[in-house]
Amino acid sequence: MTNKERIEFLYKEDGIRNASFLDTLLHDDFILEWDSSEGKLLLQKSAIINLANELKQNYIDSFMEISHFIEQENQIVVKYNHKVTTIENPKEFVLIAKIVAIWEFEEGKIKKGYQISKPN
Repeated sequence: MTNKERIEFLYKEDGIRNASFLDTLLHDDFILEWDSSEGKLLLQKSAIINLANELKQNYIDSFMEISHFIEQENQIVVKYNHKVTTIENPKEFVLIAKIVAIWEFEEGKIKKGYQISKPN
């Protein structure tokens, strides 16, 4: 699987909520620098896997509406809207965040991530 195919699976096949996929995708020394509504966060691999489980538990479905996808050497940049369905309303997707992420690969795994998100 190419880096592009890995990221496409992450976003298009709901891999963001798949802890076992993330465990294979993320390098053991993975770090995410995330500028969020809570401020700047530094998250390691275990925190991302915990977040995936939390997303899986709290939302029925998840959909990434991708507007930009750019690949250059070992980096991929993705701009997307994250939409989910809730337990209370499983038929309607609700926008929860607008996100830009930059992923850096090393040996077929994501080693570093940079993300900026804005809640809706």
